[in-house]
Parts: sequence; C-alpha cells; structure tokens
Amino acid sequence: MNKYCVIGEHLPHTMSPQIHSMFFKSMGIEGEYGVREFSREEIVCARKELEKYDGVNVTVPYKQTVMPLLDEISEEARHIGAVNTIKNDGGRLIGYNTDPYGFSAMLKKNGIDVNGKKAVVLGSGGAAKSVLYALATMGAIVQYVRRDVDEELQGYEHITYPQLEESGGGYLLVNTTPLGMYPHTDGCAAGEGVFTRFEAAADVVYNPVMTQFISRALKAGCRAFSGLYMLVAQGIGSQSIWRGEDIQTQDIDPIYNQLLRDYFVKNGGNVYLTGIMSCGKTTLGKKLAEDTGRRFVDADEYIVKRAGMSIPEMFKRGEDYFRKEETLAMLDIAKEKNLVVATGGGAVTRAVNCDAMRSSGVVIYVNRSVENIIKDVDCSSRPLLSGGADKLYSIFNARKSMYENSAHFIVDNNSSVEEGLKKIEEVLHETSDN
Repeated sequence: MNKYCVIGEHLPHTMSPQIHSMFFKSMGIEGEYGVREFSREEIVCARKELEKYDGVNVTVPYKQTVMPLLDEISEEARHIGAVNTIKNDGGRLIGYNTDPYGFSAMLKKNGIDVNGKKAVVLGSGGAAKSVLYALATMGAIVQYVRRDVDEELQGYEHITYPQLEESGGGYLLVNTTPLGMYPHTDGCAAGEGVFTRFEAAADVVYNPVMTQFISRALKAGCRAFSGLYMLVAQGIGSQSIWRGEDIQTQDIDPIYNQLLRDYFVKNGGNVYLTGIMSCGKTTLGKKLAEDTGRRFVDADEYIVKRAGMSIPEMFKRGEDYFRKEETLAMLDIAKEKNLVVATGGGAVTRAVNCDAMRSSGVVIYVNRSVENIIKDVDCSSRPLLSGGADKLYSIFNARKSMYENSAHFIVDNNSSVEEGLKKIEEVLHETSDN
C-alpha cells in the first residue's frame, strides 16, 4: 500500500486527507494518506521523514522551506519558487507545483478563456505566483496588484490598489489574498466598483465558498467562482504525478461535487432544484422542505413579488426584461440560508444565476422526460409554450446541457413523487454521512 501525507505547521482543518481518501475510493485502489505537522525547527532537517512516504503534499508555510531538501525541482515549481508536491522516486525526492494546473482547471471548468485577454491578480504572495504563471501559460495579458510593502514579482507588470480602485479593469479579476477567508469573512481586497470593470472573477479562497469577493462579483453581474475546484484539481494533480498518469477531469468533478455538498449541508446552504417547467420541482421542493425543516421558495413567485407584476406582464416587456428580474431575484435568494428553491425553467440560461446557485448551495437537476411532462402541462398557461408541445421539446433540447452542466447532482423524476423525493434525500443524506 502506498503511503502519502500532507505536511505543514498547523493543519487542524486541512481537507487533503478527505480529497485523497475519496480519490482512493473512487479509483478502487489502496492507499494511506495522513497529516504530518512539523515545527519550523523540525522542517529544515526533515529529509529522513519525507523519505518514508511515496508522496507528500506541502502547504504553507513550508512550500519554499522544503526546496533545499529535494534532489530535483520541476520547471514550474522552480519558476514559481515553491513546491506543493513531492514524489519519492526510488529515494530521490522531486518537487513539483500543481497549483497552476489546479487554477487553469478551475477556469476551464467554468468556461473562462483568458487567451489574449487581460487578467488582474490581487496579491503578490505564493498563491499569486502560481496564478500568474498559470495565466501567462494560458496566453493571458497579466497584471498584479501590490501594496508598496509587498514583494515585487519579476517579469510581471503591477499596479497599486489605489490605481485598481480608480481605473483598473480587464476580463478576469483573481483574488489570491487571504482576505475573506474563514473565520475573518468580512474582508475583500477590491471595492464594489472595481467588479463592474470585469467580466469574470475567481477567488482562490474556498472557505467560505461565498466570500465577499464572490458576492460583490455576482452583484456586478460577473461570472464568479470560489477556489474549491482548484483545491481538488491540484490534489488530483498530485496523485497523477505520484502514479505517473495523466490527470482526468472525470476524476476531479465527483470529488468536487461531494465536497461542495458536504460543505453546504454543514453550513446551511440552500438546495436548488432546476429543470424544465413542470418537471416536478415545486412538488418535490415543498415536500423536501417539510421533511428537512427548511423554508420553501418558489423562485417565480419570488420574482413576481419582487417586481410587482405577473410573469406574463413582464414577458410583454420582452423576455430579456424578465430574465433581468429573475437574476436580481436569484441574487437575493443566494444571500439566504437553509432554503429549498424551485427555480424557474430558464434560470440556467444566465451564467450568473448558475454561479449564484453554485456558490450558495447544492444544485440538483430534476430530470423528467418531455413525454411525461406533456401528459400533465397546460401549455396555454405558460408564456413560452404558446406553440404547444413542439415548443416544449425545442426549449428542453436547447437547455438540456445547461441543466446538466450547472448541476452538482442529477436526479431522475420519471417515476412517482415519492420515488423522486427519496432520490433527492439520498443525495443529501450521503452528504451528512461522509
């Protein structure tokens, strides 16, 4: 059995053992992954201890400290000046850094293409170095923001925080500072006005998932996502190095979804039910709320109340008018906790809605066939279904991939209500048992 661990100074809340244990289970392989704390005095002479493991992950504050202990350092780790992964290759200790891979995987997962576009990175520490390296490798035009007392990073253009607040802008804004990290969750390295000058925002902080940085980005209409996917991806990247295999996205996604689900169940996140109109979201949502002691919210009813007019009245002003009102409502709902939310059928058509849901709760796609829906739906009462069943088929085909890609879990609802509810509750029950 191969033996691995994560090393650091104080590691009471590290998620690494959970990530790697889930990987072992998903791959059907035997492996042992532990936690090894070293004092600052111990780490400088820890070579013999490191040799006891087949692979080691390194976290702050030792990503630079371990480098003199190694026999070889990879190109990306040398460029960044930090190691987060060590492979024991027959007694030779080789250092790597999988953070750039983790960050680039997070961007790709969320459909963010930075090639030829400007990306601005908040911070100049170790995380910033990894992110800047990843962005430059992906073809971005990079710039970082530093205080006068911060380290200057050679090879990259920088601006100050006052300059950022006054005129800084671009395509992607990235937070690599610890501001907003648990337990000091009120901090944010950029003012609200900054986000209006960007299209997307990524936070390397993963606890909480909904940081002030993410909240401000969503409010400004940006694509926005936390660093949890990066955390999982860089962990699976370590496994690939240790095992000498290519990294597979399908190995990352299930672990990410389970960790996110665990986090939201533990921290009072919402449960969002998505799917085509009349797929059973409202019926299942009300029963789920009753069973779990949560408050039920029908998103369409919330929109009507917020806008002060009916959905048909809003559609008379154009579907875009309704979608804007829907987004404002979804952002309001995302600020709440312990809700079960039955979303509108078209909520997934706006990426900001999906990001708001995924940053504040578990998203479950209620999958019901169009054939079964047609048996029950009254097309005359739906503004988008004036064309009858053919229109419903067209809408479903256009949105199917959106439902699937935005959901953490997919639940089949082609049987009874009781069976559909049981499947949803099983998804949530598995969370609390992990």
